[in-house]
Amino acid sequence: MNKEVSNSIEPVFDDEIDLKDILIPLWQAKYRIVLFGIICLSLVLIYLLGGVTLDKTKHASLQVHFNFQGVENGRFPNGEKFSPQELISGSVLSEVYGNINSPEFTYPELVEAIHLKSGFDGDDELKSVVTQLLSKEKGLTTAEYNEAVSGYTNEVLSQSKKNVILTIDLGLFNGNLKRASDLLTSIPKVWATKAIEDRGVLVVSAPTVSRLDARILSGELLIQVNVLGDTLSLLSTSVRDLSNSLDNQSIKDPASGMSITDLSYKLNLEDKYRVSILKELVVKNGVGVKNEAWYRGFRDARLGKLERERASLIRMVGVYEQALIEFNQQSNNPSGNYEQSASQPGTTVQYGEGVINSLLTLGSKMSDPEYRKELLGKKIDISVELQEIITEIDFYASTANHRTGNISADEINTLITQSYSELEAIHLALLGIIQVSDLSSLDDRGELFDLVGSVEESVSSNLTQKVGLKAILAFILGCMIGVVVVFIRRVVR
Repeated sequence: MNKEVSNSIEPVFDDEIDLKDILIPLWQAKYRIVLFGIICLSLVLIYLLGGVTLDKTKHASLQVHFNFQGVENGRFPNGEKFSPQELISGSVLSEVYGNINSPEFTYPELVEAIHLKSGFDGDDELKSVVTQLLSKEKGLTTAEYNEAVSGYTNEVLSQSKKNVILTIDLGLFNGNLKRASDLLTSIPKVWATKAIEDRGVLVVSAPTVSRLDARILSGELLIQVNVLGDTLSLLSTSVRDLSNSLDNQSIKDPASGMSITDLSYKLNLEDKYRVSILKELVVKNGVGVKNEAWYRGFRDARLGKLERERASLIRMVGVYEQALIEFNQQSNNPSGNYEQSASQPGTTVQYGEGVINSLLTLGSKMSDPEYRKELLGKKIDISVELQEIITEIDFYASTANHRTGNISADEINTLITQSYSELEAIHLALLGIIQVSDLSSLDDRGELFDLVGSVEESVSSNLTQKVGLKAILAFILGCMIGVVVVFIRRVVR
């Protein structure tokens, strides 16, 4: 019996890859691969730069540091708003251009060549260095690290508001760095001069009035004594506001030698022993009044005006009280589920436009922790004003039991004139103290700015670091596409 013997032959697979089969085709097609890379690079440059021509420009730059108080909050010392963009405003640049002898360029060309950016040289590098140092500190927790980085970032941001960098195209001066430097340094000087002299941004204190009103010399005693009282109140407020600064308390008027304390003392005496008495005699007792009907009409009109002011202030106090209640409810119920206010049903309160605008301003700060404090301050100020109005109402509403006849109208007129002369002397001394205060503030704060370093020359082009990186990546991508095409053609064959 024959047996079939089948010899099964198993196929042998060689899984080794010969690099020559890969490298040789690539080497043979190297120019084609590079061509793909150049094509991709050209397309990217055309897209990013609008062409393959690089624009190299020489610039001169100057760092300006603002050194006045309040710059971090965007305010001048007198409270006026400040923006670094003022340095390249039309009024400043037009004066700078007018000071150039025989300029070789036009004013629009100057405006186009000057640029300003906030910040200071090296802020990005400093931020990177500190971040790296903090990350290497193993003893810091995550919270401490975040707090440190946040604090440093806020400080850098604060310093950035104090510093700006002015740049100008040197092509405007045919590459002359000296002329560009002179123009750059003149820009902050012109700006500071205009800000100090024309706008008075360093004037911390300003007089309430520049001269007293001569209408106090009117022949009617009732008008004279009321204008006298209003003038005294105005001066007292100005003296009180000026005395809030400790620096002003030591200043004396060069002409009279009086200080803020002396003025406050004199105003207090004048109010107690002359103005108040004269007002009591004329307004309340009617001494020296010629027309009885006009006298009573004046009292009634004044009383009606005070009553209206009292009603308005009472409503305002209620508004701020309600705002405080709602603020407390929001603090206790962050979700916004407030209880119904305790106002009586059926009552409607109408508020003036000024009250509504003030509340809208405060309402925008609901999330600010200082909101409650500001509300309380507003309420206290209004309450004080309300008490003053109530006191005036009591004065005009009450009538004297007897008429004083021992003093004549001529004597009252003489006393009013003497009191006016005393107030005028106080006013002149106040103006002298304010002038000294503003001059000392100007000396302390210099010229509003400092120049950091000198003018530096730099070369820039539209081929920035990011554009260069993208160009390199585009070339590599094009080469990779070329490699893929080479192998696809090899497989197809």
